[in-house]
Amino acid sequence: MKSTAQIMILSLLICSTACNEPMFGYKYSTGSLPTTPISLSDFNTEFDDYNSTAPSLGELIPFCFSTNRGSNGSKYDIIYQPMNVNFDKTLGELKVTNEYANWETRREDYDIIQKGLFKIKTNRNEFGPNLVAEYSSDEYNFTLLYSSDITGNSQINFISNITNEDFSEPKEVAFLNSDFEDMYPTFNTDKSKIYFCSDRDGKKFDFYYVNVNPGADTESLLSENVDYEILTDHFLSSSSDDKCPFIFEDKMVFASNRDGGFGGYDLYYSNLENGEWGEPINFGEKINTESDEYRPILINEGVSREQTMMVFSSDRPGGLGGFDLYYVGIESE
Repeated sequence: MKSTAQIMILSLLICSTACNEPMFGYKYSTGSLPTTPISLSDFNTEFDDYNSTAPSLGELIPFCFSTNRGSNGSKYDIIYQPMNVNFDKTLGELKVTNEYANWETRREDYDIIQKGLFKIKTNRNEFGPNLVAEYSSDEYNFTLLYSSDITGNSQINFISNITNEDFSEPKEVAFLNSDFEDMYPTFNTDKSKIYFCSDRDGKKFDFYYVNVNPGADTESLLSENVDYEILTDHFLSSSSDDKCPFIFEDKMVFASNRDGGFGGYDLYYSNLENGEWGEPINFGEKINTESDEYRPILINEGVSREQTMMVFSSDRPGGLGGFDLYYVGIESE
């Protein structure tokens, strides 16, 4: 008869052997994201490629961004490309491509976005897209918020295929706009607030927000002819330019050229704690450089449990030209 000590030793040996075996035939049971920025080389060109948006729909992501490639550098349009995020659990390799591999189940649902982008294209500039996805009746509906300077200063507009499957005509989000530059709208998690940036004080870009009705569908909410009170977020704003707010769950990321950075625009984040935004924190020298880092977004890409993918643009040396798109993993908190 084995002693208790012998049984414990045998159990540990069995566990050790079993734990070293690949889970379900894979060497890697979970994936990881890089901690230093990697170029999204499949999406970049010699022109400016930036201002991206991508709803968190898992590894198959409808990815939109502003680029001046179509006009050889003279004006910006918003284009759509599929983003395929794949972590190979056998080799431990992460690939982010714009190929349609494994996309057939969602391809038709996502390709509809092309029709919407065709409707918003003008002879001026379209910037700062924010694509909102809502799942209903076994399909995705999309609302795209963006800014256009077709009337002079940048104004926030939107299109949606909630009530029109080929997308509505572009409409102004009247309650957000002013006679100044109004850009980069983003909803908070429960859609009770819309944050954006504006230079409406006549001096610099600050963060503003409105409290809205979270019960309305996105298209109806943005169409409202309501005189909402525009509030300045003095805590997150600084004495410099603060731009490109983006909210994912309980984190806001943004770009700022405030004092204390590494040069140009740096990327910052703030965590929501007890209903209040915390002190903005610089992402540090692993992500920021002496060049400009701009328009960060966060994506739940389905690779890592401990990290979230952040996509941003930068004109740092080593890119293909102008602003290029990059991605990096940041800690989920």
